Amino acid sequence: MYLLLKINEWFSHHFREVSTSFMRWNVHFFSTKLGERIEDGQDLTEWKQTALKDFRFWLEDIPDAVPGETADMDSCDLYTLLSEFSGLRQEIKMQNREQNKTLQTLSSFIGAYQETFEVFKERAEDLATLEERIRQASEKRAVMPFLDVRDSLARGHHGCRDLAGAIREVANAKGLFRSAPKGMNEIVDGMDGITEGYEMALRRFDRALALVNIRPMETLGQPFDPKTMKAVGRRVAADADEGTVIEEHLSGFVREDEVIRTAEVIVVATASSDQATVNNE
Repeated sequence: MYLLLKINEWFSHHFREVSTSFMRWNVHFFSTKLGERIEDGQDLTEWKQTALKDFRFWLEDIPDAVPGETADMDSCDLYTLLSEFSGLRQEIKMQNREQNKTLQTLSSFIGAYQETFEVFKERAEDLATLEERIRQASEKRAVMPFLDVRDSLARGHHGCRDLAGAIREVANAKGLFRSAPKGMNEIVDGMDGITEGYEMALRRFDRALALVNIRPMETLGQPFDPKTMKAVGRRVAADADEGTVIEEHLSGFVREDEVIRTAEVIVVATASSDQATVNNE
């Protein structure tokens, strides 16, 4: 056992010297053989000569210092190698841990950004809805006074049309001892012109209301709708069904599903229900 320890100790101290001498001898031996083969390489084939030239160029590029003279053999033992690998593994673990922390932080930032974006989107939609409501309320407040103007135009149109019809009946009423007054045709033509002027004014007024998406309701001949109409009277009519609107006192206006102003109408009532109403009064 003691002999083996001594041999191991001697080999550890003299391994560098022995290995260095052996490497020098190998370099000298192979260099000599290579030189001889290069000198005798004229009889070789072309590809072998090319390989020898390449190997010679490679040898010329190698440093002149003999390998192993400056190397530290003690620093290349297995323990050092394992220690380096262990340190490298720990460093990789630390880098992975830091990378995971960075990814988690980035994920939290992305999540916070998405939440902020959703809140911003919701607030933007609420602002858009509020802006639309304010716009509609402002338009409604600005339009309401002009609806009375349209009512006046509508009443003037109906009155002028009825008067023109009455004058036309008088002008056409001729008998044996009665003739139409002079100038009646001119009066009828004048009333027709006035009626047409009212109609043009109403059409322009309705086009102006359409710019803010407001339109008049069609009530005449329609069934009574309590959501958009208000019955201000009942009248018996033989040629219409009960609950049908036969006259409009005040025009109604709507904007999409919103009622801007309720229409005031007169609806058809049967004789029995009208008599019951009279009795109750």
